[in-house]
Amino acid sequence: MTDNLDLAELQKDISSLKHEFASLVEHVKRTVNQAGRGAAGQLGDEAERIYRTVAEKGRHRADRLSHKVEEQPIVSVLLAFGLGIIASRLLRR
Repeated sequence: MTDNLDLAELQKDISSLKHEFASLVEHVKRTVNQAGRGAAGQLGDEAERIYRTVAEKGRHRADRLSHKVEEQPIVSVLLAFGLGIIASRLLRR
């Protein structure tokens, strides 16, 4: 009879452990999901910051180039012509 009681207690303990383990797994899943969302948000913020920096630098360099073209239009036209010739020869090959 004690064996049956011990077996019943053991089964009850195993069932309790299963429930606790399932609860722990759900808690870990929620924690990982929250951490992942936080990391994704930080990554998105960083990507946006980099995009703004690159866009600003691009505008600044385009403005500088525009000023150079205005200051030296003949040199700019000759340079564009030369680069066009080089590009056309490279593309033929």
